[in-house]
Amino acid sequence: MKRQSLRSSRLLFSAAALVFVLGCLGSAMLIIPALSSYPSLIAGAYHNRLQKAEIPGEVDLHLERKGAYGVYYEGHEGAYIHAEWPPTLECSLTSKTTGEDVPLVPDYVPTNRYQTNSGRVGVLVYSTTIDEPGLHTLSCDYPDGRDGPKLTLAIGPNYFYKFLQVAWNIGSDLLRGVGILCGSFVLSFGIAAIAFIRYGTKGRSKKNEMNDAVLQRDQ
Repeated sequence: MKRQSLRSSRLLFSAAALVFVLGCLGSAMLIIPALSSYPSLIAGAYHNRLQKAEIPGEVDLHLERKGAYGVYYEGHEGAYIHAEWPPTLECSLTSKTTGEDVPLVPDYVPTNRYQTNSGRVGVLVYSTTIDEPGLHTLSCDYPDGRDGPKLTLAIGPNYFYKFLQVAWNIGSDLLRGVGILCGSFVLSFGIAAIAFIRYGTKGRSKKNEMNDAVLQRDQ
């Protein structure tokens, strides 16, 4: 009986260890590829080139993909980095395919920026979403109608949105991996606890039987 109880407890402890090991392997199969794919996903999200526009005025832009775009005010860092806002502009974006205006949402985000190799910095001033890729016209003017000074805008990927998109894509795999790891730990701990309780109960029962036998013999 004692040998059978010991064998049963060993099987439960082995099952607990196996569950935890399988959980670690399953978690690693999700977490490691997700982390290793981050650089390539970011590079792919940011690979679309920025198209420049000198304003005030109009410029035609080839927006070749659907999705989120950002319009950035670009200049040398000292030109605006310490200012509260970039210059106030009135801009519109029109699709030459459909003739419809594409909404430009004012979206000044100081931290959503990029820097070029030549030392120029762009900061997000508008966000938009393109549903019909193709040729579009960007038109910008000063509110008071003056002709200068000339400024440079750039339109391209909305870097903050793209970062959130990549983070969401890999975050789901990371969360599933962590969930599997935590679940396997809890399950293996439960199995081990059952094995320990059963082994301890059998041991105490056997000890009580031996004590009763000794008492009966002494009597």
